[in-house]
Amino acid sequence: MNDPFKSIHDALAMGPTPGPRRAVEQSVIGPHDLRIMSANVTFSVGANGSHSVLIEEAVANAALAAACDPDTIRELLRQRDELLALVHDYRGIALFLARRDAAAGNDEGARLMRLTCSRLDNVIRKTEGAQ
Repeated sequence: MNDPFKSIHDALAMGPTPGPRRAVEQSVIGPHDLRIMSANVTFSVGANGSHSVLIEEAVANAALAAACDPDTIRELLRQRDELLALVHDYRGIALFLARRDAAAGNDEGARLMRLTCSRLDNVIRKTEGAQ
C-alpha cells in the first residue's frame, strides 16, 4: 500500500521543533523565535526563470504553514488512524452480517451488508492510498 501521508510521517520523525507557530507577514515564527521563511515573494519555477507571488498569497502561505505545526499534524494523523481502525471494525461487522443474512435466506439484508462492505472498502482504499 502507498501511504499518502508517508512524507508527513517522515518529516515528523525528523524531530521538528514542537509547538505552535504564528504567521508574521511572509514568515512563520515558531517556538524560541525559530523563523521559517515559508513564502518568499519570488521563487524559482525551474529553468525558465522565476514567478512572482502576490503578497496576499505569500501571507496566506505563511498562515497555512503556521497552522500546520507538528503537534497539530500529529493529532490529525492520530485521529485519522483511530477513525480508520473503526472503519475496519465496521467493515468486519458488515461482512459478518452479510454472511449471516445470506445463510438465513435474507437476501435483501445480505445485499445491503455487501453494499455497506463495498462502501467501507472504498473509504479504506482512499484513506490508505491503495493503488
